[in-house]
Amino acid sequence: MSEMSEKAHSAFSSASKKIKIDSTIDSVSGKVAGVSEKLKGTAEEVPESTDELSNKIELFFEENQNKIIKEWELATKNDILDIEKRYTKVLKGMGMLDSSFNEYEESTNKKLKKIEERLNKLENLE
Repeated sequence: MSEMSEKAHSAFSSASKKIKIDSTIDSVSGKVAGVSEKLKGTAEEVPESTDELSNKIELFFEENQNKIIKEWELATKNDILDIEKRYTKVLKGMGMLDSSFNEYEESTNKKLKKIEERLNKLENLE
C-alpha cells in the first residue's frame, strides 16, 4: 500500500503543480488582456490617417503660433523685412561716411601740402 500511496502522492503533487501553473497562466493572461485593452483605448485616440494628424498639428501651431515664436525666439517674416530695411540704411550710411571721409582726406591732404610748402619756404629763408 505504501507504493500505491507514493504513486497517489506523486500524482497529487503533479496535479497541484499543474493547477498552480494553470492559475498563474490565467492570472498573467488576465493582466495581458487588461494591458491590451488599455493599449487599444490609447490607440483609438491616435488618428488613422496622416491627413487628420497633419490637420491637428497645423491647428496646434496656428493656435500657439505667437507663444512658440516667443519661446523659441524665432524670426518672423516681418522681423526679416525689418532687418533688411535696417541693413539697407546701414549700407547707405556707410556709403555716405565713405564719401565724406574721402572728401575730408582730400581737403586734409591739400592743407598738409600747403603747410609743407610754407615750411619749406621758411626753411629755405634761413
